[in-house]
Amino acid sequence: IQMGMLPPNPMGIDRYRLQHRIIPSLILSGDFVDYFRITDRYFALYVADVSGHGASSAFVTVLLKNFSRRLRREYRPSMIAEPGEILAWINRELLDQKIDKHVAMMLAVGDLETDTLRLVNGGHFPPAILVNGEGAHFVEQRGRPVGLFDEVSYEATTLSLGPGDRLVLFSDGVLDAMDDMDLDGKEQRLLEAALAEDMDKIWESLALTRGASRDDMTCLTLMREN
Repeated sequence: IQMGMLPPNPMGIDRYRLQHRIIPSLILSGDFVDYFRITDRYFALYVADVSGHGASSAFVTVLLKNFSRRLRREYRPSMIAEPGEILAWINRELLDQKIDKHVAMMLAVGDLETDTLRLVNGGHFPPAILVNGEGAHFVEQRGRPVGLFDEVSYEATTLSLGPGDRLVLFSDGVLDAMDDMDLDGKEQRLLEAALAEDMDKIWESLALTRGASRDDMTCLTLMREN
């Protein structure tokens, strides 16, 4: 059921290609990804890492999928311009559920007319990686986890994507699996892996296997095709 909630893999939205890989640490995963059109012009994508493990965390991914469906029906124009409003909305909904779970989450809204992304970070680490003609670099952002604090605000960063540019999002389980190096070394490996052209090559570059981490491991990529 949980795997059935995930979006098509890969999936094309106009000239953008999206792909993901989730390797759960248990039978059920607390990591979740989704991507979908909101309107003919706009689309959304996100990576979410629910606190904890097992069935209770997996249950929250069902709520996240429901939020995806509701967003397509109930979005406000201000949410498109400022996607931090989407995270704030999900934050309120999770608090109202009183399920004692919070979510580290990165979310972006893409504009097909301007080839830009508005990216927000809700307590997610590592940061998103932008790959373009200048190489691979982290998009540094701050923001509180979703579902933990009453008062939250999220400031969006605008990214322009040219032909061949990519956005690469990893969950922190990937970092946890690299137990043979310090944080600087782990971040450098992520940047090098993000330069790979497809998901299989990214994973080969990371040299990680199922069971390498005590946490779920996830990667989501967005590429603007040439």
